[in-house]
Parts: sequence; C-alpha cells; structure tokens
Amino acid sequence: MDRAILLLASLVALSCASSPPHPRAVEQVRHGYAHLAAGDRERAEVAFEHALEMAPDLAEARAGLGVALRAGGRAVQALEQFDAAVAADPDLAEGHAGRGEALLALGDAAAAEAALADSLQVDPDQVAARLVRARFLARSAARASGKERLLLLDRARRDLLHAAEARPGLALVHHDLGWVSWLQGDPVGAAESYARAGRLDPAMAEAWLGACAALEAAGRRAEAQGACARCAGAAPASSPAGARCTAYLDARTLDGEGAPARPGAPRNPPGGGPHYGAS
Repeated sequence: MDRAILLLASLVALSCASSPPHPRAVEQVRHGYAHLAAGDRERAEVAFEHALEMAPDLAEARAGLGVALRAGGRAVQALEQFDAAVAADPDLAEGHAGRGEALLALGDAAAAEAALADSLQVDPDQVAARLVRARFLARSAARASGKERLLLLDRARRDLLHAAEARPGLALVHHDLGWVSWLQGDPVGAAESYARAGRLDPAMAEAWLGACAALEAAGRRAEAQGACARCAGAAPASSPAGARCTAYLDARTLDGEGAPARPGAPRNPPGGGPHYGAS
C-alpha cells in the first residue's frame, strides 16, 4: 500500500470530528500520524492505542490505528479498526476510504468499491478514496482489452481529475494521471502530467522518470534528457529509478518499461510503459 494515500486523508480527520473529543486523545492521534510520517509504525500504533485508552469511541483514533496496521501489511487487523471507526462515526469519510483500501488488499473488490463509494458520498473531496479507486480501475484496465479497457481507464481518469479539483497541488494525483494517460496511449499527455508532478515535488524521481519515458516516446528527446537528468539528481543511483535514468543518460534510450511509481500501486501490463511497484 502507498502509505501516503491514507495518510493524506487521515491527517485532517480530527478537524472534522462530529463532537469534541478528549483533548489528550486528540494529541495522541496527532502523535500517531507524526510517527507514521517519520516511518515509525510501532510508535504510531502505541500512540493510537494510547488515544483509545482515553477515548475508546474516538473514530479518528481507530482509523489512525487502521492506517498504521495497514502500513505494516496487516490488512485483516486494519480492516477491523476501520470497521470500528465507521461504526463509531458513519460520517468519517477517512474510515470508509481505509475500509476500501484494506478490502482491496484482501481481494474483495466488490465490497471495496462499495466502501470507496460510501467515502465519496460522505465527502466528494476525499482524495484518498479517489486515488485508491483510480488505481484499482487502472490495474483492472491493464488486464482488460477493447471497450472494457477504455471504459475502465476513462473512469480512472475521471476520478483523478476529481482528485485534482480537490487537491490541485498534490503531486501524487498528477503522477497517477500521467500513468493513466500512458495506458490510454497518450505519451504527450502523460509527459505533461508527470512533469507537473515533478514540479510540485522535485524529489519525486519516479515522476521525472515517467516524464522522461513519455517524452522519449513522443519523440522529444532533448526534453526527455532533461527530465532524466532531474530524475538522476533526485534519486540515489542505486535505486530503480536512479539506475534507469542514469542508463538513459548514458545510452540515450530507455528499456521500454517506463517509470516505476511509488510502492503499493498496481503494475502495468507486459509490453512497456510506466508501471507501479508491487502492492
């Protein structure tokens, strides 16, 4: 799972609480997300558990614990916490989004889509639900063909455009728009979206690699070289993105695979193009 997707949704959850929660519990929830952002899942779990000892019905704490558990690969336990979160507060969009992501990880696509739809019904600006659903649709399209593939990609793109309306400055949204444009056979559009993601987050090496691959496919080699130079500057040479960008700069050609995205997103089908790491 891409931890950033659920984090970006849940960090604002407390500001939408339906009733004033225990102040120390709120503080502990904030600590939990701070630990998650720093990559310390164990301390995050403890912080959320500590909040629940003070306020057992605090839905935001349940959702936070779900995010921490899911980040650690424990989808079943995470789902239990997300279920408890939405039971405590059915209007917690972040809880429904977390349920959807966990259900996808457990292979229940129908229930996952229903949970994501519930999240968006509560809050159409819920970017995490848009991103998770768009990635699921794009992954499904990558395995489909003909009209079904086109329809799935259209739905994925529409979700991402809604996400861009809600959070126009979020690089991850534009990164994923680039990937969907690539799958739709539009290297120029892919290059534009990938480059926009890179400008919003210059350290996102995968965005610059995507731009490099798309620009190369569009025949804009000089611009591709510049994008790959940005990629090489943003990523360690030992990383997959850094190694591929360095190879491009050395040989002036890509290997046909395109740009790996952030961990947790679906893979592109065989045959090239920007692809995602294992979920």
